[in-house]
Amino acid sequence: MEKCKCCEQEIKKQNWIKIGNLEWFEEEFPEMSWFDAVKKCKEAGGRLPTRLELLDLYDNHYEETEKLKLEGYYFWSATTVSVTTNLAWRVFLHYGYTTINAKTDSAYYRVRCVRDKK
Repeated sequence: MEKCKCCEQEIKKQNWIKIGNLEWFEEEFPEMSWFDAVKKCKEAGGRLPTRLELLDLYDNHYEETEKLKLEGYYFWSATTVSVTTNLAWRVFLHYGYTTINAKTDSAYYRVRCVRDKK
């Protein structure tokens, strides 16, 4: 257990998993609104993945997603609907299904953060 030198608080190590050209945050965040998801990913040192990045994960790296345990949930994407900016795309990674929803809705939409590979 590592502690901060100035305040002695425990430093929680963040784990990122390399899949394809991206690093995916190992921890999955529970249901929250799109706005909270954007904020949570920024706090974790990453960003919300785009709809195409989530679909690439499903289409080209499905076996590797076992490490992330993504089945059975919708995940928010950073992609806003172009004609209605209060809506964002979400992806159901078990089937590769995409749909849109209000950014303020928090029911059933989980968060998996991503960052460019270092």
